[in-house]
Amino acid sequence: MRTILWLELLRPPLGPTGGVVGAGSCNLHNLLEFCHKMVTLPDLVAQVARAQARHFAAGSPSGRPQPLLVPRKEGPQWWDARNSASPVVKPPSQAGGPWRMWYYGRAGAEWSKGLKAFLPTGRIGCAESDDGLKWRRRKGPLEGGACLDPSEEGFDCVHVGVGDVVELPNGTLWMYYFGGGLDGLPNEGIRMQIGCLEAPDRCLATSDDGLTWHRAGDALLTPSGEDFDALFVAWPRVLPPWQTRDVLGLSGKWYMTYHTAQFGPEGLRWTAGAALSEDGLVWSKVGPILGPSGGGWDALGVGVRHVLVKDGALTMLYEAVDEQGDHAVGLAVSSDGLTWRRQEVPGRAAGGPVLRKGEDGDWDSRVVGTPYAVAPVGDAPWRLYYVGEAKGSPGLRIGVAECYEDDLLCWRKRGAEAMDLPKDAREGLYKRVFEDAQKSKVAAAPSSPPPALDLDLPD
Repeated sequence: MRTILWLELLRPPLGPTGGVVGAGSCNLHNLLEFCHKMVTLPDLVAQVARAQARHFAAGSPSGRPQPLLVPRKEGPQWWDARNSASPVVKPPSQAGGPWRMWYYGRAGAEWSKGLKAFLPTGRIGCAESDDGLKWRRRKGPLEGGACLDPSEEGFDCVHVGVGDVVELPNGTLWMYYFGGGLDGLPNEGIRMQIGCLEAPDRCLATSDDGLTWHRAGDALLTPSGEDFDALFVAWPRVLPPWQTRDVLGLSGKWYMTYHTAQFGPEGLRWTAGAALSEDGLVWSKVGPILGPSGGGWDALGVGVRHVLVKDGALTMLYEAVDEQGDHAVGLAVSSDGLTWRRQEVPGRAAGGPVLRKGEDGDWDSRVVGTPYAVAPVGDAPWRLYYVGEAKGSPGLRIGVAECYEDDLLCWRKRGAEAMDLPKDAREGLYKRVFEDAQKSKVAAAPSSPPPALDLDLPD
């Protein structure tokens, strides 16, 4: 039965520059006012959510979410003065300490050996935070404050990028990274391979935590002849066995996903693959696991992704590309890590997307990608760290979106200074709507939160 309510949503008052006035103290009850507009309750909830996203995402005078880490913020002398990209984020361990982020970037237009760069990779560095939102760069031991450079010679002598970081039970950190060397066609540096670094546990007891890394030897995973991943293997994400123990078919195994690309008659296509290991060092490929859909928002394939264990199964947040070259982030699920299917998303295509690039004027208006999710810590919601870039403003930046539901369908972008979002439909801005509906006896409040909404809207 369709429920009719006469309601209108009002935005928070705007200042002379268009910014939200008193975003931290705005009376939310003043955002609702009766008027002559007929909407159904689901439509009303959608409008509330959009207004809520605009209000609570305010992280700057313009009211728009802002990035968390920006190139050149500490000056042009830093290693990532051109690009800050592809975050790998770890919350505090059980022993305490700060949030940590490893990411890649570079300061100029060239890689090592004087080669012109065609990816945002180059070097790896570190940042830390007390809350996962306000980040400060950590000065590493290498030039410009980086903590890992390309090697002098070898598979990673031209450029490197971080893929994932795993903390072992004894406190040792392993970084799975990728790099390119002087071989590869059509460009030097494209034949990327996957390696491993180690930060001894002694580092965890000092202020140099995660800044000093030692290469563990040759590449762990390499391109395979004429196979689907013959061009390169890169951007590894790794689950250790203590996280996969409840996943059917993966118990006791290390699980890695990575991606590659293929040049074909119709152009470039992207595909994710997987590999298994008994010790995290010797890996066996299992083949492709998710590729181009053939149409829609992920028509050209699957790139950087992050896999989570939830309720004994796997969830993948993946970056994909459509036929116009636009990037977005969607969802896929698997019971065993080998067979994946795109998640059904209400009102959208299979897989989503659940996160899109921003509108003109937003810091991520040109592109979004490289998702990395962090499960709730304390009172914090799910967080999705990602990279973005604005139209007409070159330089990749790192931002975050948040989700209060375990289905991971509804993400709201935010800035470091933004107010926290209500945790469900009965808090904050939602509360008045449902109370009014109950009092009018037109309809009762639903027993579960509303369906997922696309809140990537202009402010």
